Amino acid sequence: MWTNAYVVELEATDSIPLASDTRARRWNKHVHRMQRAQLELRKSPAGRAAITAMIAHPVPTVAQWSAAHSLFWAESEARTYLTALASSGGVGALEAKMVLREFDVGRLQMDSEPKHL
Repeated sequence: MWTNAYVVELEATDSIPLASDTRARRWNKHVHRMQRAQLELRKSPAGRAAITAMIAHPVPTVAQWSAAHSLFWAESEARTYLTALASSGGVGALEAKMVLREFDVGRLQMDSEPKHL
């Protein structure tokens, strides 16, 4: 259940261009729902493994968020993906660089409670 919710919400965010406030609010709702699922999944080894496996997901948003979340329990695999993305110069490169920088200095937080929707 939580694995499906995690993927569905991230896939939904991938298709929303953030060019307007309306779209940003819609995007945020999906992110909050994804965060609820991520918080549940990270509680168990099976849940963490499910998130880590999604680093190979074909939808870029799913792969990128999964790598960022996985830094906390599968750092080597997550760092490999994020480092390659950061050096690609393509879409997501800046975000990958920022995630790695914030993780390395201890400021990356992925355990915040989402807003109630």
